[in-house]
Amino acid sequence: MNSNAYDFETMKQMEALARELGGFSECKRLGFIFEDGRGIMSLSVAGLGYLLFVKAIEVKTTAEAFAAGYQCAHEEITS
Repeated sequence: MNSNAYDFETMKQMEALARELGGFSECKRLGFIFEDGRGIMSLSVAGLGYLLFVKAIEVKTTAEAFAAGYQCAHEEITS
């Protein structure tokens, strides 16, 4: 396996997550970064969702994150 190999297309997003959440290992633990069988790390669907629905709307607290998630789900169901 490769050590510290990253998907070039999602590297900027992964770096943003690592800065925000305390490093690549924490992002992997949370499931925001995926490591494939060859050891190449890339942005996961959960990581992309975090960037789009939490970071982009500047959520600061856990309560705000839950509220944003509820609002997103409600809009999806009603549309």
